[in-house]
Amino acid sequence: MSLFSVFDPTSYFGLSLNWLIVFMILLYFPMKFYLIESGLMLIFKILFVSVSKVFKEVSIPNHMALNFLCVMTFMYLVFSNMLGLFPFIFTMTAHPLITLGLGVVFWLSFFLMGFSFSFKNSCAHLVPEGSPMVLAPLMVLIESISHLIRPFTLSIRLAANMMAGHLIMGLLSSISMISVFGFTSSLILQNILLVLEFGVTVIQGFVFSILLLLYALEYY
Repeated sequence: MSLFSVFDPTSYFGLSLNWLIVFMILLYFPMKFYLIESGLMLIFKILFVSVSKVFKEVSIPNHMALNFLCVMTFMYLVFSNMLGLFPFIFTMTAHPLITLGLGVVFWLSFFLMGFSFSFKNSCAHLVPEGSPMVLAPLMVLIESISHLIRPFTLSIRLAANMMAGHLIMGLLSSISMISVFGFTSSLILQNILLVLEFGVTVIQGFVFSILLLLYALEYY
């Protein structure tokens, strides 16, 4: 081997990869200089920015991480709910175990972080402002119960609303086997209900995410 043998072409599995390093410089440039965004990506970005503005009105500018977390949770829930509108696809968010997993994990994380960062302020939420001191022990008990049932009400609300629409559509589909009039009525009603279910998927994802953000801000 000579001194200049290091410049000889080297191949791995029959592929010459020496010049691959030239294209790695593209990784250090913004993607907009050499990639064109698709229409679907533009729609996703517009939707993400619009939802972020709504959540920013509720959150404080110092809590941008919480805002991003809740926005991504909203996008995840909306896409998961919409998948259930397709035939022969079970809606994941209609299962209580899935929604309880999301609700309990998020709520417990915010609860523990709030009490670990500011134990005094978090405990102050257990007694509403202006309540008499005589009723303070009772108010602490009531507020503690209301805080503990939050993840369950948050999760069951999402699962029940997603499950109810599919049950109604299943009942309407059974009418179509009775007669021609029943088939026509069932087809029209199911189409109307499908439009309503599309709105429910967005609204329930928004309600779940905005309540998560409110709970997180309350503990901080």
